[in-house]
Amino acid sequence: MEQIPLTAIRRESTGKGPAKQMRAKGQVPAVFYAGGQEAAKLTIEQAEIERLLRGTSGGNAFLSLTIAGEAPRMAVIKDLQFDYLGKSILHADFYEVRADQELTLEVSIELVGEPKGMTTGALISQSAYTASVTGLVADIPDSISLDISEMEMGDALHAENLPLPEGVKLSGDDNYMVVSLSEAILATEDEEAEGEEDEEGEEGDEEKTEERGE
Repeated sequence: MEQIPLTAIRRESTGKGPAKQMRAKGQVPAVFYAGGQEAAKLTIEQAEIERLLRGTSGGNAFLSLTIAGEAPRMAVIKDLQFDYLGKSILHADFYEVRADQELTLEVSIELVGEPKGMTTGALISQSAYTASVTGLVADIPDSISLDISEMEMGDALHAENLPLPEGVKLSGDDNYMVVSLSEAILATEDEEAEGEEDEEGEEGDEEKTEERGE
């Protein structure tokens, strides 16, 4: 899986006061956890984290975290805290991972191709956009490409149909629907005509009411 670059600096200050000052400057207080080491207190630009979230499945991505003056380290987001509106990031937690470590992550699902059963009025409905997978960090893909070119009208593909790299498996239920191909429900000419008649009837009633009022 690709590693997304993220930069941070160490901080000494802690507590609500300093944290509030950081946020006012567009910065986010963060903590980096590495096995067997003391947690590192960090400061990260909020714009950097927002950029990260826009390009990933809810922040589920491997990061190349560079703390100023130190070598890059592989990490993932452990937790994000938002304000009550769910817009501004208040705090972020990261933890270090290794390429040979097993991990469970949400990976985006991308549909590929056009169903051979596609006809005018057909509807492709994607009901799952991510899949929870477990595997070694080095084996987990950036995304899962699901080929839908062989789908016929009425067909559906489920999580069990997702092509996964060797050593990577679905975490939990594998029977949920990912995508289906069905006929779109269109109004018939009779239904449309009835609708027009109803509208005309309502307009006529309104005109009669206005005449009586005059």
